[in-house]
Amino acid sequence: MSATKQVQPILHKKSLLVSNIVTIILLVLFLLLELLVDLVLKPVYSQTGLVVAGVIMALIPAILWIGFFYRQDRLEPEPKGMVLQVFVLGALVAAGIGIPLVNNVFKTTTWIYRDWWVHLLGGILVIGFTQEFLKYAVVRFSIYNASEFNERIDGIIYSTAAGLGYATMLSITFVAGSGGVDLGMGAVRVVLTALAQASFSGITGYFLGREKLDKKGAWWTPFGVCLAAVLNGLFFFLESTLSAPRLTATGSTVNPYFGLVLAAVLAVAVTAILSWLIERDYKSGLGPQEE
Repeated sequence: MSATKQVQPILHKKSLLVSNIVTIILLVLFLLLELLVDLVLKPVYSQTGLVVAGVIMALIPAILWIGFFYRQDRLEPEPKGMVLQVFVLGALVAAGIGIPLVNNVFKTTTWIYRDWWVHLLGGILVIGFTQEFLKYAVVRFSIYNASEFNERIDGIIYSTAAGLGYATMLSITFVAGSGGVDLGMGAVRVVLTALAQASFSGITGYFLGREKLDKKGAWWTPFGVCLAAVLNGLFFFLESTLSAPRLTATGSTVNPYFGLVLAAVLAVAVTAILSWLIERDYKSGLGPQEE
Protein backbone atom coordinates (compact mmCIF):
# COMPACT_ATOMS: atom_id res chain seq x y z
CA MET A 1 0.00 0.00 0.00
CA SER A 2 1.36 3.42 -0.96
CA ALA A 3 2.09 6.08 1.64
CA THR A 4 -0.67 8.23 0.14
CA LYS A 5 -3.29 5.50 0.59
CA GLN A 6 -2.15 4.96 4.15
CA VAL A 7 -2.40 8.66 4.97
CA GLN A 8 -5.87 9.19 3.44
CA PRO A 9 -7.85 7.16 6.05
CA ILE A 10 -5.97 8.92 8.86
CA LEU A 11 -6.76 12.34 7.41
CA HIS A 12 -10.39 11.36 6.93
CA LYS A 13 -10.70 10.18 10.55
CA LYS A 14 -9.22 13.46 11.76
CA SER A 15 -11.63 15.42 9.54
CA LEU A 16 -14.53 13.32 10.84
CA LEU A 17 -13.46 13.94 14.44
CA VAL A 18 -13.27 17.70 13.84
CA SER A 19 -16.72 17.69 12.19
CA ASN A 20 -18.23 15.74 15.07
CA ILE A 21 -16.71 18.12 17.62
CA VAL A 22 -18.12 21.07 15.67
CA THR A 23 -21.56 19.39 15.77
CA ILE A 24 -21.39 19.03 19.57
CA ILE A 25 -20.27 22.66 19.93
CA LEU A 26 -23.17 23.85 17.77
CA LEU A 27 -25.62 21.81 19.86
CA VAL A 28 -24.23 23.31 23.07
CA LEU A 29 -24.53 26.81 21.59
CA PHE A 30 -28.11 26.03 20.58
CA LEU A 31 -28.93 24.99 24.15
CA LEU A 32 -27.23 28.03 25.66
CA LEU A 33 -29.09 30.34 23.29
CA GLU A 34 -32.45 28.75 24.17
CA LEU A 35 -31.71 28.98 27.89
CA LEU A 36 -30.63 32.62 27.51
CA VAL A 37 -33.76 33.56 25.58
CA ASP A 38 -35.97 31.81 28.12
CA LEU A 39 -34.27 33.30 31.20
CA VAL A 40 -33.61 36.83 29.97
CA LEU A 41 -36.33 37.66 27.46
CA LYS A 42 -39.05 35.46 29.01
CA PRO A 43 -41.09 35.46 25.78
CA VAL A 44 -44.85 34.93 25.83
CA TYR A 45 -46.00 32.69 22.98
CA SER A 46 -49.32 32.49 21.20
CA GLN A 47 -50.39 29.03 20.05
CA THR A 48 -49.10 29.82 16.56
CA GLY A 49 -45.87 31.11 18.05
CA LEU A 50 -45.46 27.87 20.00
CA VAL A 51 -45.87 25.81 16.84
CA VAL A 52 -43.29 27.94 15.03
CA ALA A 53 -40.94 27.72 18.02
CA GLY A 54 -41.48 23.98 18.13
CA VAL A 55 -40.59 23.56 14.46
CA ILE A 56 -37.40 25.61 14.85
CA MET A 57 -36.38 23.93 18.11
CA ALA A 58 -37.01 20.47 16.67
CA LEU A 59 -35.37 20.96 13.27
CA ILE A 60 -32.05 22.45 14.39
CA PRO A 61 -30.97 19.49 16.56
CA ALA A 62 -32.37 17.03 13.98
CA ILE A 63 -30.30 18.60 11.18
CA LEU A 64 -27.16 18.61 13.31
CA TRP A 65 -27.62 14.99 14.42
CA ILE A 66 -28.44 13.75 10.92
CA GLY A 67 -25.21 15.34 9.73
CA PHE A 68 -23.38 13.61 12.58
CA PHE A 69 -24.63 10.16 11.59
CA TYR A 70 -24.42 10.77 7.84
CA ARG A 71 -20.72 11.60 8.04
CA GLN A 72 -19.99 8.18 9.53
CA ASP A 73 -20.66 6.61 6.11
CA ARG A 74 -17.32 7.53 4.58
CA LEU A 75 -16.85 4.80 1.94
CA GLU A 76 -20.01 5.27 -0.12
CA PRO A 77 -22.26 8.02 1.30
CA GLU A 78 -25.96 7.54 0.64
CA PRO A 79 -27.80 9.93 -1.72
CA LYS A 80 -28.83 12.92 0.39
CA GLY A 81 -32.23 13.03 -1.30
CA MET A 82 -33.03 9.46 -0.23
CA VAL A 83 -31.91 10.14 3.34
CA LEU A 84 -34.15 13.23 3.38
CA GLN A 85 -37.09 11.21 2.05
CA VAL A 86 -36.72 8.67 4.87
CA PHE A 87 -36.48 11.54 7.37
CA VAL A 88 -39.73 13.08 6.07
CA LEU A 89 -41.44 9.68 6.01
CA GLY A 90 -40.45 9.11 9.64
CA ALA A 91 -42.01 12.46 10.58
CA LEU A 92 -45.21 11.71 8.65
CA VAL A 93 -45.58 8.26 10.23
CA ALA A 94 -45.12 9.80 13.68
CA ALA A 95 -47.74 12.48 13.01
CA GLY A 96 -50.24 10.23 11.24
CA ILE A 97 -49.89 6.98 13.17
CA GLY A 98 -47.45 6.95 16.09
CA ILE A 99 -48.51 9.94 18.16
CA PRO A 100 -52.30 9.43 17.66
CA LEU A 101 -51.90 5.72 18.47
CA VAL A 102 -50.06 6.34 21.74
CA ASN A 103 -52.16 9.33 22.84
CA ASN A 104 -55.64 8.58 21.51
CA VAL A 105 -55.87 4.80 21.19
CA PHE A 106 -53.68 3.59 24.06
CA LYS A 107 -54.43 6.79 26.03
CA THR A 108 -51.13 6.44 27.86
CA THR A 109 -51.41 9.76 29.73
CA THR A 110 -54.40 8.42 31.69
CA TRP A 111 -52.60 5.42 33.21
CA ILE A 112 -48.88 5.28 32.53
CA TYR A 113 -47.87 7.49 35.48
CA ARG A 114 -49.80 5.55 38.14
CA ASP A 115 -46.82 3.63 39.47
CA TRP A 116 -43.13 3.29 38.59
CA TRP A 117 -43.42 -0.29 37.32
CA VAL A 118 -46.47 0.61 35.21
CA HIS A 119 -44.50 3.52 33.83
CA LEU A 120 -41.51 1.33 32.99
CA LEU A 121 -43.48 -1.54 31.44
CA GLY A 122 -45.81 0.85 29.61
CA GLY A 123 -42.81 2.75 28.31
CA ILE A 124 -41.32 -0.44 26.89
CA LEU A 125 -44.36 -2.43 25.76
CA VAL A 126 -46.50 0.46 24.46
CA ILE A 127 -44.37 3.49 23.70
CA GLY A 128 -41.10 1.69 22.94
CA PHE A 129 -42.55 -1.01 20.71
CA THR A 130 -44.90 1.37 18.90
CA GLN A 131 -42.17 3.84 18.05
CA GLU A 132 -39.48 1.32 17.16
CA PHE A 133 -41.76 -0.85 15.03
CA LEU A 134 -42.97 2.18 13.07
CA LYS A 135 -39.41 3.43 12.49
CA TYR A 136 -38.42 -0.08 11.42
CA ALA A 137 -41.38 -0.18 9.02
CA VAL A 138 -40.37 3.16 7.47
CA VAL A 139 -37.00 1.71 6.42
CA ARG A 140 -38.09 -1.87 5.72
CA PHE A 141 -40.91 -0.90 3.37
CA SER A 142 -39.26 2.06 1.64
CA ILE A 143 -35.49 1.91 1.13
CA TYR A 144 -34.58 -1.64 2.19
CA ASN A 145 -34.81 -3.21 -1.28
CA ALA A 146 -33.11 -0.32 -3.11
CA SER A 147 -29.73 -0.95 -4.75
CA GLU A 148 -28.25 1.91 -2.69
CA PHE A 149 -28.75 -0.19 0.45
CA ASN A 150 -25.54 -2.17 -0.09
CA GLU A 151 -23.55 -1.66 3.13
CA ARG A 152 -24.21 -2.74 6.68
CA ILE A 153 -23.87 0.88 7.76
CA ASP A 154 -26.68 1.87 5.35
CA GLY A 155 -29.21 0.33 7.72
CA ILE A 156 -27.91 2.59 10.48
CA ILE A 157 -27.89 5.72 8.29
CA TYR A 158 -31.45 5.30 6.99
CA SER A 159 -32.82 4.17 10.35
CA THR A 160 -31.31 7.13 12.19
CA ALA A 161 -32.87 9.39 9.54
CA ALA A 162 -36.26 7.79 10.21
CA GLY A 163 -35.69 8.16 13.95
CA LEU A 164 -34.80 11.83 13.62
CA GLY A 165 -37.91 12.45 11.54
CA TYR A 166 -39.98 10.76 14.24
CA ALA A 167 -38.20 12.76 16.95
CA THR A 168 -38.84 16.01 15.11
CA MET A 169 -42.59 15.46 15.22
CA LEU A 170 -42.45 14.39 18.88
CA SER A 171 -40.56 17.57 19.74
CA ILE A 172 -42.93 19.83 17.81
CA THR A 173 -45.84 18.24 19.66
CA PHE A 174 -44.05 18.64 23.00
CA VAL A 175 -43.23 22.33 22.48
CA ALA A 176 -46.66 23.17 21.05
CA GLY A 177 -48.33 21.57 24.07
CA SER A 178 -46.03 23.12 26.67
CA GLY A 179 -47.80 26.46 26.86
CA GLY A 180 -44.41 28.17 26.62
CA VAL A 181 -43.35 27.06 30.13
CA ASP A 182 -39.61 26.47 30.68
CA LEU A 183 -38.67 26.10 27.01
CA GLY A 184 -35.03 26.58 27.95
CA MET A 185 -35.02 23.21 29.70
CA GLY A 186 -37.37 21.98 27.00
CA ALA A 187 -34.54 22.54 24.50
CA VAL A 188 -32.43 20.05 26.45
CA ARG A 189 -35.20 17.47 26.14
CA VAL A 190 -35.54 18.18 22.41
CA VAL A 191 -31.81 17.58 21.82
CA LEU A 192 -31.87 14.40 23.93
CA THR A 193 -35.04 13.11 22.26
CA ALA A 194 -33.49 13.55 18.83
CA LEU A 195 -30.32 11.69 19.83
CA ALA A 196 -32.25 8.94 21.61
CA GLN A 197 -34.72 8.31 18.78
CA ALA A 198 -31.89 8.26 16.25
CA SER A 199 -29.63 5.97 18.26
CA PHE A 200 -32.33 3.46 19.20
CA SER A 201 -33.59 3.17 15.63
CA GLY A 202 -29.93 2.93 14.59
CA ILE A 203 -29.75 -0.29 16.60
CA THR A 204 -32.63 -1.67 14.51
CA GLY A 205 -30.86 -0.38 11.41
CA TYR A 206 -27.73 -2.34 12.29
CA PHE A 207 -29.80 -5.52 12.50
CA LEU A 208 -31.53 -4.67 9.21
CA GLY A 209 -28.22 -4.18 7.44
CA ARG A 210 -26.89 -7.48 8.73
CA GLU A 211 -30.14 -9.22 7.78
CA LYS A 212 -29.93 -8.04 4.18
CA LEU A 213 -26.22 -8.46 3.55
CA ASP A 214 -25.38 -11.40 5.82
CA LYS A 215 -28.63 -13.33 5.24
CA LYS A 216 -29.51 -13.65 8.93
CA GLY A 217 -32.41 -15.79 10.11
CA ALA A 218 -36.02 -14.73 10.63
CA TRP A 219 -35.42 -14.05 14.33
CA TRP A 220 -32.56 -11.60 13.76
CA THR A 221 -34.29 -8.29 13.01
CA PRO A 222 -37.25 -8.84 15.39
CA PHE A 223 -34.64 -9.27 18.12
CA GLY A 224 -33.11 -5.92 17.07
CA VAL A 225 -36.50 -4.20 17.20
CA CYS A 226 -37.14 -5.66 20.66
CA LEU A 227 -33.75 -4.46 21.89
CA ALA A 228 -34.42 -0.97 20.52
CA ALA A 229 -37.89 -0.94 22.13
CA VAL A 230 -36.48 -1.87 25.55
CA LEU A 231 -33.87 0.90 25.31
CA ASN A 232 -36.54 3.35 24.14
CA GLY A 233 -38.85 2.48 27.03
CA LEU A 234 -36.01 2.72 29.54
CA PHE A 235 -35.08 6.16 28.18
CA PHE A 236 -38.72 7.28 28.48
CA PHE A 237 -38.84 6.03 32.07
CA LEU A 238 -35.58 7.75 33.07
CA GLU A 239 -36.32 11.00 31.27
CA SER A 240 -39.88 11.41 32.56
CA THR A 241 -40.28 9.53 35.86
CA LEU A 242 -36.96 10.22 37.53
CA SER A 243 -36.84 13.78 36.19
CA ALA A 244 -40.13 14.78 37.80
CA PRO A 245 -39.53 16.71 41.06
CA ARG A 246 -41.39 15.16 43.98
CA LEU A 247 -41.47 15.30 47.77
CA THR A 248 -39.80 12.62 49.87
CA ALA A 249 -40.96 11.45 53.31
CA THR A 250 -38.72 14.09 54.89
CA GLY A 251 -40.25 16.88 52.85
CA SER A 252 -37.23 17.40 50.60
CA THR A 253 -37.46 17.27 46.81
CA VAL A 254 -35.75 14.81 44.49
CA ASN A 255 -33.28 16.36 42.05
CA PRO A 256 -35.30 16.77 38.81
CA TYR A 257 -32.16 16.61 36.68
CA PHE A 258 -31.03 13.19 37.90
CA GLY A 259 -33.21 11.19 35.51
CA LEU A 260 -32.42 13.55 32.66
CA VAL A 261 -28.70 12.94 33.16
CA LEU A 262 -29.22 9.16 33.27
CA ALA A 263 -31.32 9.34 30.08
CA ALA A 264 -28.56 11.36 28.42
CA VAL A 265 -25.95 8.79 29.47
CA LEU A 266 -28.09 6.00 27.98
CA ALA A 267 -28.54 7.82 24.65
CA VAL A 268 -24.85 8.73 24.39
CA ALA A 269 -23.80 5.17 25.28
CA VAL A 270 -25.98 3.69 22.52
CA THR A 271 -24.58 6.24 20.06
CA ALA A 272 -21.05 5.27 21.08
CA ILE A 273 -21.88 1.60 20.48
CA LEU A 274 -23.20 2.43 17.00
CA SER A 275 -20.01 4.35 16.20
CA TRP A 276 -17.95 1.39 17.41
CA LEU A 277 -19.95 -1.02 15.22
CA ILE A 278 -19.44 1.21 12.19
CA GLU A 279 -15.70 1.51 12.82
CA ARG A 280 -15.42 -2.24 13.37
CA ASP A 281 -17.02 -2.93 9.98
CA TYR A 282 -14.65 -0.52 8.27
CA LYS A 283 -11.60 -2.13 9.88
CA SER A 284 -12.92 -5.56 8.85
CA GLY A 285 -13.18 -4.41 5.25
CA LEU A 286 -16.97 -4.83 5.13
CA GLY A 287 -17.61 -2.25 2.45
CA PRO A 288 -20.26 -1.97 -0.26
CA GLN A 289 -21.59 -5.22 -1.70
CA GLU A 290 -23.17 -5.86 -5.03
CA GLU A 291 -26.76 -7.00 -5.08
